Amino acid sequence: MTVVRNLIKIIVPIIIVAGFFFIMSNFKHTQTLSLAEEKRIKEYARLIQQAKAKEEDKTQILSLSSVAALGKGSAGEEVKVVQKSLGLNPDGFFGLQTEQAVKEFQVKNGYTADGVVGPKTWEALVNTGKNAEGTAESTSNSL
Repeated sequence: MTVVRNLIKIIVPIIIVAGFFFIMSNFKHTQTLSLAEEKRIKEYARLIQQAKAKEEDKTQILSLSSVAALGKGSAGEEVKVVQKSLGLNPDGFFGLQTEQAVKEFQVKNGYTADGVVGPKTWEALVNTGKNAEGTAESTSNSL
């Protein structure tokens, strides 16, 4: 009987210590997975925000396409939309830099480079936005 008690006194602490290390190693593994999942969730949320921002820009471009024409000296939200679409800093004033960017865009798309954003240039801006989204989608699908 004393031999059994002595064995229990020796084996029980070993089992407790081994169990503690087993639990702690699994706990660390669980935290690591949790951090990786959290990172993936944040990345997913960021991608969703970018997609929503692009959708809002496209909607704004489509709704503003009824504007007669924008040219040098124009100002306002419509000009900001044009500037964003052309990759410029959207300050809302149609100045020399915006006019030059519009002319370059018109040349690239085969239009007369007059520096005025009329119906054809609006349509080209919308189509360019759709193509950029398709490229972004195919890039994100390939990841």
